[in-house]
Amino acid sequence: MFLSRAGLATGRRRPSRALATIAALALLTVAFTSSAAAAERGRASVVAENSFTKWITTYPAMAGVVGGDVGAGTYAGEILTYTPGTTTVIDALYHFNGSRHSFTALVHVEQTGLTAVIIGVVTDGWLDGHPVRGRYTQITCTDSPNGTCFRGSLDILRLPQR
Repeated sequence: MFLSRAGLATGRRRPSRALATIAALALLTVAFTSSAAAAERGRASVVAENSFTKWITTYPAMAGVVGGDVGAGTYAGEILTYTPGTTTVIDALYHFNGSRHSFTALVHVEQTGLTAVIIGVVTDGWLDGHPVRGRYTQITCTDSPNGTCFRGSLDILRLPQR
């Protein structure tokens, strides 16, 4: 679901972008409800713990590294929406490509100051359909072209009991 370099260079948009955004909002609503319920149950709700350090390469693309239960590997991402403010709101796709597992999550991020809260849902790969929650902190680093990185965690949660 990455935009091609040609698409970025020419400013072309995918025709399915609006549909993807609508689907993303629906999935995030479900994920938020599931994540809130899972958070009440505490650590027992976590299926997998994953860490990441990411940075923006050429907007809206992101790159980085991952670890934890997915295993050492690479991170790739795409910012879908970005609304700056006192609390910056971001919708994005996070791709974790670890040595043991890989998955894609559609996430909703709210960043205030240097810290952010993440909720979402795994949309493809390992533990597809499971809600996710996480956090990150903005840091300085040498990996990023502009010296800004985001280090955090993204936990995959158990599916709600029916």
